[in-house]
Amino acid sequence: MKQETKDGVLVIYLDGNLLGENTNGPVMELLKQNIEAGSKKVLFNMAGMKFINSTGLGMLLTALSKTRNAGGEVALCSLPDQMKKLLQMTKLESVFNTRPDEESAIEFLKSA
Repeated sequence: MKQETKDGVLVIYLDGNLLGENTNGPVMELLKQNIEAGSKKVLFNMAGMKFINSTGLGMLLTALSKTRNAGGEVALCSLPDQMKKLLQMTKLESVFNTRPDEESAIEFLKSA
């Protein structure tokens, strides 16, 4: 997992498979540290994702909830087709802010 801050937005690059605690734990710890430090705008760049299951989706929902409860916002960008279909099937496409690319997602979060 790679991360960087761009224009005040924490960008987390997820790649491979988002399946369980081995992946989710470090992401949630990073998110917690950044919220505590006052960084409340988070972008998950999903370009490198190969597969996500219900546990990975649950992690994204938890990240969204924790960030919004802290007064922040989360966006997802560069979603693979499988992820787009999963959000549609689970009716979560209206819950997450999704953008086609990182640049438009950062612009959205800067104004959120």
